[in-house]
Amino acid sequence: MYKVFIKDKQIQFNSNQHCVDNVKEGLFFSFFSVEMIPDILSVLESNTKLFLVQFSIDDVNESFLQFCSFFTTIEAAGGVVKNNKNQILFIFRNGKWDLPKGKIELGEKIEQAAIREVEEECAATELTIIKPMNNCYHIYRLNSQIILKKTYWFEMKTSSNKLLQPQEEEGIEKVEWMDNEQINRIVLSNTYASIADIIRTQF
Repeated sequence: MYKVFIKDKQIQFNSNQHCVDNVKEGLFFSFFSVEMIPDILSVLESNTKLFLVQFSIDDVNESFLQFCSFFTTIEAAGGVVKNNKNQILFIFRNGKWDLPKGKIELGEKIEQAAIREVEEECAATELTIIKPMNNCYHIYRLNSQIILKKTYWFEMKTSSNKLLQPQEEEGIEKVEWMDNEQINRIVLSNTYASIADIIRTQF
């Protein structure tokens, strides 16, 4: 399955065997073509009651590649970092809780970018990648362009007790470790749909 977020809404590409048909106010298609994309985006942006567009098709991978080719793509990488207390590292920026991430620099390996961004945004050290996680996609408008941002996520760990510092020049106000209770009570009530999906589906 592929999920693409537009704020709190989703476009999903599923195989026919894994279609979801019990979501209210959704649009469901058994076919896909690139020509559908402008209309799909327009409907999602204008209809306040529509939260899901799903394509249940046989050629999921090929159709999703065609979908991605329609957009200008930006690639980023980030980390879901755990400490020795099994807490997860979050940043607070633009009024919402988020996970540390940033754009991949030219010539930089994806894993290096993920570690660098966590280090820069949180002043975290002694980071080790445990395993890759599912990639995340979201769409936004930048001037006259429609951007598809692909974020590579990695589960990481650190044994460091170093004091964390938010990267203020990037608009980060706070950096905090959160346990499960805090994540459920604080983070999930004030985060992005894509971040909530990562937390709920992979932990």
